[in-house]
Amino acid sequence: MLIQDNPHEADIDLRKNIIQQYQPDAKLLVRYIPWLEQKRGGKVMNSYEGEGVEKTSFTFPVYDSTLLAFVKTARGTGFMNRNYQYVYNRNRIRGVKQEIKAVREATLRDMELLSGILSRYVLGGMTKSILWPEAVENGVYLEVLYKLRELLQV
Repeated sequence: MLIQDNPHEADIDLRKNIIQQYQPDAKLLVRYIPWLEQKRGGKVMNSYEGEGVEKTSFTFPVYDSTLLAFVKTARGTGFMNRNYQYVYNRNRIRGVKQEIKAVREATLRDMELLSGILSRYVLGGMTKSILWPEAVENGVYLEVLYKLRELLQV
């Protein structure tokens, strides 16, 4: 980055670079806002208990197809941060209320925070399957997408 005489110009350039870097990926994700609004607080996962499944047998989750499409799309974006736990530790985030508060207070310079919160649910859901539907039900995905739309002018 070039050092500029006017610090205001440097700030404008930084903002433009951040928007340019993240805007294409944000456009892919914000199209899921209407679906997330519709599903907020509702169920997007069921347990398979079909033919031949005994009461003592292991059941497995069945997800809404749109949720799976959202997760697949999100995994392919630059928002995924495998070190999301560090973002949580650095920002002292311990629960859903703190996540939503942090998202709502985020600025353009907090893209790492937004990426970390989104990553926790998307990547964490790869091993802890309850995280995907939990983020829909508690509105974390929706809050992150609202903030991305606002900040990146999508």
